[in-house]
Amino acid sequence: MERVDGVVGVVASVREVAEALVVRGALPAELDGALVWSGKYGVSGVRLGPDGARWYRGPRPAALAPADWPSGATMARPVFDGQVWHTAMSHPDLGYAEHVTLGLDGEVLRAEPFPLDGAPRMRAVGVTDRFVVVFDSAPYYSRAADLVGLRDPYSGPATGPTRIGLLAYGRPLWFEVAEGEVLSLVNAYEDLGRVVVDAVWAPGVLRRHTLDLATGGVRRVELPAMDVGVVDERLAGRRHRFVFGTAGTAVVRHDVALGCTWRRELGVTPGQPVFVPGGEDEGQGWVVVVAGDEVLVLDAADLAGPPVAVVRLPFAVEASRCATWLAGGDAA
Repeated sequence: MERVDGVVGVVASVREVAEALVVRGALPAELDGALVWSGKYGVSGVRLGPDGARWYRGPRPAALAPADWPSGATMARPVFDGQVWHTAMSHPDLGYAEHVTLGLDGEVLRAEPFPLDGAPRMRAVGVTDRFVVVFDSAPYYSRAADLVGLRDPYSGPATGPTRIGLLAYGRPLWFEVAEGEVLSLVNAYEDLGRVVVDAVWAPGVLRRHTLDLATGGVRRVELPAMDVGVVDERLAGRRHRFVFGTAGTAVVRHDVALGCTWRRELGVTPGQPVFVPGGEDEGQGWVVVVAGDEVLVLDAADLAGPPVAVVRLPFAVEASRCATWLAGGDAA
């Protein structure tokens, strides 16, 4: 596998093949690709396809390695708009952040500054048809914590309101929301003069904010508890109905239209799941997730049913919140 997307580091090489893996059940014929996730010491992946399952491991990606960033800077998890990657980077004490655009090879194409005081830890960013979505939320950079040598200088309290920003032409339009700490963005899209932002907030809840562009008003809806959430990537930046994620030791599927949630208890803390389409309709496909020493392939429409297939790993792996699916040729 040569190309790994911005979820785990824009460019990485995952070449070390450990062994073929035992599969219980039958892998769907349409399931052709690789589940790739980043861990503390490197990148791992399981290639699924007509020939079964194989285990890949490789070094930590260098393209977005924190050691290469400016001192104290933090970078949000990149998102793909179909052509380029977008992220946001904060810089302590400079009074601004940057919207960074990267090519498929990880090369920086543009870095556009926008005013931002306080240097929040950048974790999440989103893209709609017209806007880049950014967050101004705790924790914030603390010069005092940095000077005394704390391992994480991002331990400072909020210096102002928690905000969601919409970047257009380099200047953000800010919306104040209730105080909180954003953990990850699930999806954002535009809807008749409003921008809908679904994100996971600490300590682990899926929350929807609807931002009214005309009035500046914000409507907030609490959705189910969730540690990490994803949508069908074909709907990134567009209206979605289903969110797949994890909550504690369970995999969950939430229908935002009906307000219904389905859970499958796994007994161990799973990593970030990925949704792999298996048809034209949203929600038709598979949820692939690492749980301990297994990779589970679940019917996305029937999470509580028996797994479609179970791949046994050589050993139990630590749950990762940074995972992605590489389809077909990208996983070769």
